[in-house]
Amino acid sequence: MINIGIIGMGRMGIYHYELINSTEGLRAIAVCDKNEKRIPEVKNKCGLDLCMDLDEFLKNKDMDYVVVCTTNESHEAITVKALDAGKNVIVEKPMSISYESALRMVSAAEKNGKNLFVHHSTLWDRDYTFVRDTIRSGMLGRILVIQSRAMFWGEMWAGWGIDGMENPWRIKKEYGGGLLMDWGPHLLGQLLQILNKKPAGVFGMIQSGLWATEVPDHFFAVLKFDDDLVCQIEASNNCRIAIPRWYVIGTKGTLIVPADLSNVWNRAEINYEKDDGTKEKIKVDFIGHPGGGLEPGFYSALARYENGDKNAMVTMYDSLAGMKIMDMIEKSGREGRYIEY
Repeated sequence: MINIGIIGMGRMGIYHYELINSTEGLRAIAVCDKNEKRIPEVKNKCGLDLCMDLDEFLKNKDMDYVVVCTTNESHEAITVKALDAGKNVIVEKPMSISYESALRMVSAAEKNGKNLFVHHSTLWDRDYTFVRDTIRSGMLGRILVIQSRAMFWGEMWAGWGIDGMENPWRIKKEYGGGLLMDWGPHLLGQLLQILNKKPAGVFGMIQSGLWATEVPDHFFAVLKFDDDLVCQIEASNNCRIAIPRWYVIGTKGTLIVPADLSNVWNRAEINYEKDDGTKEKIKVDFIGHPGGGLEPGFYSALARYENGDKNAMVTMYDSLAGMKIMDMIEKSGREGRYIEY
């Protein structure tokens, strides 16, 4: 049995607790938070006493892993402290608020000989796994363009506050909020896993147009690769009419995952040419397709990893590459120029 402790028992902390305890071979045994207001809720939902002292929490010798579910700006300090205390660490995305910060986290994991994983939950989403598998199958031929977008309306941030919307940390700079930090790791994590290579350079733009003034509520980036592949990622919190989640162009076909503002994409269409020259259109319903963000895919992978499948988890170095590209997007948007990788 792999015993896990959780630091930060807000909405995501409770979410992790439920996923961990629904995964065979894993068990959440301890929780930590500095907010006294959460004591009754945590006791009611988890049946565990809330530890208010991080140093005391990390002295628990029964914990194999610690999950960091605190606000973004605190990820580095807590992760490094947990690694130095001899714990393996899972940290919520984004890994941290900058590439340099994430580098220090990786260095701490290397120094202590411990695992450091980032919770990239969308790597088990049905739309992503379908697009990934279709691209890898060769059905679309050589890939020329990948467009990946997450377009929402502002209510997606409702309830994501330290004390609900009384303190909405996701739209505050001091906490490392904003759409780039929120959806950048998802879109880049998926893209880098599909392609298994890094871009030659990035051009990015960021906006604070409606829901946020301190941090981006919209970002857009074009990633250029050495083989003439062009990828576009974009996320907006200001979108009242959705645009396709995925649009992929290859030399032999095109794939689209159509628009849906509900944050659940359930279908795809493919128009392609077979090897014999005949053309075919396919419509796919994802219902029943393996994967899905509500399933404990990440923790199932962790269980497999602990049972010997060392390829089951995305490495901290892959997550680090995503952080570097996010820094490039921010710098490009700020300086208005193309940034080489």
